[in-house]
Amino acid sequence: TIEGETPSAADVTPAATAEVKAVEEGEQGFISLPKADDTSTTTATTNNNNNNQNDRGHSWDQTSQKVVVRNVLKYIRHKEITKLTTSWLVGHEDKIQILKAKKPPKDNWIKVTLADESQVNPFIELINKGGKDGEAMVNGRGKPLRATRADAFLHNDRNDGNGDRKRKDRGGDDKGGNQSKQMRRSDNRPPIRILSKEEVRDAITPLWKLTYEEQLDSKAREMSMKCAAKIVKEIKGKFRILEREAKRGQRKGTVKLYDWMQEKNAITMAPPVPSPQKYEYRNKCEFTVGYRLVAPAEGKEENEVKEEDDAMKVEDAKVDKPTNGSKDGEKDAEMKEGEVKAEESTNESTTEKEEDKAVEFTKIPAAGFLAQGWSGGVYHPHILQNMPDWSCGICDIINEFLPTSTMPPYDSKVHRGVWRTVTLRCSLRTREIMVIVQHAPPKGGVGALEDGSDDYSKVFEGEKERLVGMLTKGVIPATKRDYPEDHVVDEKRKEEEEAKEGLKVTSIFFQEFGGVSHPGPDHPVQHVFGKKSLEENLGKCTFQISPGAFFQTNTEGAEVLYNIVVERIKEVTKDPKDTLLLDVCCGTGTIGLTCLKEEVVGKLVGVDISEPAIKDAEINATKNGYTEPSTTRFIASAAEKILPETMKDLPRHVPIVAVVDPARDGLHNAVIKSLRANEGIQRLVYVSCNPTATLVRDAGMLCSPPTKKYPGRPFKPTMSQPVDMFPLTKHCEMVMTFDRMSEEEFEKSTTE
Repeated sequence: TIEGETPSAADVTPAATAEVKAVEEGEQGFISLPKADDTSTTTATTNNNNNNQNDRGHSWDQTSQKVVVRNVLKYIRHKEITKLTTSWLVGHEDKIQILKAKKPPKDNWIKVTLADESQVNPFIELINKGGKDGEAMVNGRGKPLRATRADAFLHNDRNDGNGDRKRKDRGGDDKGGNQSKQMRRSDNRPPIRILSKEEVRDAITPLWKLTYEEQLDSKAREMSMKCAAKIVKEIKGKFRILEREAKRGQRKGTVKLYDWMQEKNAITMAPPVPSPQKYEYRNKCEFTVGYRLVAPAEGKEENEVKEEDDAMKVEDAKVDKPTNGSKDGEKDAEMKEGEVKAEESTNESTTEKEEDKAVEFTKIPAAGFLAQGWSGGVYHPHILQNMPDWSCGICDIINEFLPTSTMPPYDSKVHRGVWRTVTLRCSLRTREIMVIVQHAPPKGGVGALEDGSDDYSKVFEGEKERLVGMLTKGVIPATKRDYPEDHVVDEKRKEEEEAKEGLKVTSIFFQEFGGVSHPGPDHPVQHVFGKKSLEENLGKCTFQISPGAFFQTNTEGAEVLYNIVVERIKEVTKDPKDTLLLDVCCGTGTIGLTCLKEEVVGKLVGVDISEPAIKDAEINATKNGYTEPSTTRFIASAAEKILPETMKDLPRHVPIVAVVDPARDGLHNAVIKSLRANEGIQRLVYVSCNPTATLVRDAGMLCSPPTKKYPGRPFKPTMSQPVDMFPLTKHCEMVMTFDRMSEEEFEKSTTE
């Protein structure tokens, strides 16, 4: 770009945008340096290297402004990089300005980006000849530094030259591998094809080929090796850090390894508790709206369900379909008809004939699961054993609607289209079904076209009304399932279900979301039909569930899970009526209210970040007979913000038991600090849905020796109970019990 001009959107590539953002905001590994006073605006300049410019395909390439300085010390603290690069410029600050500097860990070079290309040669000369007696500057060990242009450095790297860093062959072209990441990714991507039923099951329910006993054995090994063993390793790592600090004089005294950690099986892992229901157990299903791929007639796959019927519906929809006033008629008609032809060229083939052959797929709008990414299309849930019949029946209704809709599915690549996801929640006990339809803004979202050809606001309300009518027409129709040959149907359960009244949709919500990822649990929804919540019976309690509130996806499994929590709490409550339960990440209050109903505690304080969930929890407390504020109290706030103050307000003389049931991200550091600091909490029950990752991290902080950041006597794990809430998948829930170490135990491990 010409200096002083603002580049157009077409000139700015994602790579350039990311580079500019790194300068403005600072990224890990980048040091943003202060700019010298300059009244003129510094803009990115064009790379003079024509080959490099052609390879990159844009004019915002800053390679020509970059210099690589080699032979720096390998191990430099992040904060020291700024001091080092600033020291090189002493006396030359008015002539040379460094915008940013980057040093990869354990490498002996730093890449600096200068304000202008004209400063590159003076900077190289300064490094190579600016030292003592006109020689090169030296590093901290007296060895000479060497500066070269970054484009030459990268050229050597990519051609296996003398650069310090060797890049792996990424399938680059004959120009030195200067292809963009996106091009390399697309080149290496396997050809798009229609997966078989077995492949879809492998992707979504990977343990479906194993017997249930084999599934439990697999999960038992996983929990032992990747949870229990990793926790012990994590805690031992904390001890090693403290030992090093003591040797350096940064810490007084030493801490011996706890006695319980020196045992052969430091953490006892019980066998996984089986799920009461092995198949069709999910009470919540989320389907992605996209396109179902249909192969040419000569190559149809066996797992294509009702392919010819769907194709007929698409043809019929062409005749009487309303329009939305789009300017681009041909393009809009293609999206409305839902019959978009896509050519996917294969990347690698066994023969030259196959290599040159392009496979054509007909793309039919549909809802289902993404078994191989967005480009691979969606697949029907009917072949999955964990999907219940009612979810497949509603999916059939959605898939009857989508091919005839005047609005296309949302495309996450270009961020255009309307229909995004359909979330279903159901209670077989109360015979209620909730449907949440998520869509992009009808006028167009992030990738809206400037000509307004993807503005569907005129037809949106009509299409919404038509979909609601189809969903609420009557009882959910029976659907044909496509199970594996060895699938065993629970005849008794099936007969009991058939004897009950047919399921109907009892509430429908629409949710508009224009973002590029996923909305948070508090994102607003629009109620369009029926009840405003769903009711579920769990154990002795009744719970109200809002659209965004968390609730376990396996109802019968949740009862087993909560009974284990109740037993763990019951073991330490000598006087239940006076015992207070602190329920962190309480959601709709299911665990806390279950403990109250089972009379293992007498008071409850619940904390959760989701405001709708806390409103549900307050209603649930009333539904289950707890109306006194002195008995139940729920707080809508991030636990890390409110918990420290909440802990201070808790009465000191009252025995406290804590339960935490965090999301997959685990607990915030401030929550762990508060739990450790309050030594009135003698038992902590941790319910984890991510036991091989965040539970390991959190257990390490709960059980490590006290520090300034994490004061208080540590906990120790005394019981670990996996619960299989997700048969046919690799996931497993974990209930881990932590008890506070006694003073005698703790003092034994501490020496002055």
